[in-house]
Amino acid sequence: MGAATELELPQGKVIRIVGPARVEVVKGKLLIVGSKYPTGSSFVVHRLRSYSAKALEHTKLRLTLGGEAKVEEVNPSDEVVDAWLSIAEQLIPNCYSSPCRILVVGPPESGKTTMAAFLANYSRETGLRVAVIEGDVGQEDLLVPATVALAEVNKPILWLRELEPLSFRFVGCISPQYCFTESILAIKDLVDEAAARGFNVVIINTDGWVGSPSAIEHKLTLARWIKPTHIVTLSEELFEVFSRCFGNLCKVIRAPRPPAPRERSREERRELRAQAYRKYVGRGRVRNLKLSNLSILSSGALTGRSVSLDEVRRRFNLTDDVVKNLLYASKVLDTYYLIWRGDPAPLKDFNLGTGVRLLRAECLEGLLVGILDCGMKDVSVGVLVSVDFNTGNIGVQTPWEGEVCGLILGRVKLSESLEEVGGVRCSQ
Repeated sequence: MGAATELELPQGKVIRIVGPARVEVVKGKLLIVGSKYPTGSSFVVHRLRSYSAKALEHTKLRLTLGGEAKVEEVNPSDEVVDAWLSIAEQLIPNCYSSPCRILVVGPPESGKTTMAAFLANYSRETGLRVAVIEGDVGQEDLLVPATVALAEVNKPILWLRELEPLSFRFVGCISPQYCFTESILAIKDLVDEAAARGFNVVIINTDGWVGSPSAIEHKLTLARWIKPTHIVTLSEELFEVFSRCFGNLCKVIRAPRPPAPRERSREERRELRAQAYRKYVGRGRVRNLKLSNLSILSSGALTGRSVSLDEVRRRFNLTDDVVKNLLYASKVLDTYYLIWRGDPAPLKDFNLGTGVRLLRAECLEGLLVGILDCGMKDVSVGVLVSVDFNTGNIGVQTPWEGEVCGLILGRVKLSESLEEVGGVRCSQ
């Protein structure tokens, strides 16, 4: 961070703050992301975020900027703070008489997360109990990617990453098109839990997958099952779709997009996910568990009936040189699963047929997993670090120290440094 500078704003003046920056309110009152920051308060803008802020009275700020941070004075009509404040003022009073479920949808980098935080902050400051559900499995800000999480908003926030999750559900993938049903069920489950906890306002943030018919079907199906009282859209096209489909069932609102959002590159998104894995999984230890004591939720090799390698040898007329590289075999219905160490090319010389699936053992190592207790509750997330088929031992790195009765095998593979590993061919 550089040296601190001071900035005076007349009442009604709007500025845009691009991080990284620390902002202290020396005098006056500043509105940012739906929260009012009075004299003596402060906040930090992350280097990958930018926000518009409005002086609610004559205000003096002390700013400490770092890197490529900047503060720009802008025309209030060019920013969204007044429009978003008007939406909150119209929407939130409805939540006093009966609970509100607010679904936020929009394209990537359209301001969905900031809108969710804005409505949450505004609701909290009016005295309502507020919860946020982060439904973006690819950029999960409350826990780790491949999960959906619920948190209470009990303090002013700029970013959902500032909250601690109350509960979560493991989905297992970071692209909703590959876990269409699981992502919807996970969000609905948490919406129901939030209702049971007695929150007045539940705000559901969603992923940016909206650019295809399948994507629109996903969002419409999600809305069908969570039954929102309000849907806030951040594009004209989505407003038209949701108005036609849900206009007679709930209030559909179009919110303007921020004119100059801080767009994150693919590399920055990947690094944010790695930071989340390291923050959560990295603080855990490796726990040695017995496969025989675990329920494995997966459609693959670890869920089938164990088959001896002699049976596999006879069934497929395999040679000793080939069998020695087979670690494990199982059968689910009429399909054989063979776990292989190393290059499976030698198996290509045998006519295995269509009822055989090969899995490289290396692909199990580093797999992201959800952890269940004996009540089938999602209690943690971990990384599968080792499987020994001779002893039946399985090693899982996780911060969870309680009972483990089940594992959900995800579709995300991590390196030893807890970065996502792509392009690994795991099955044949």
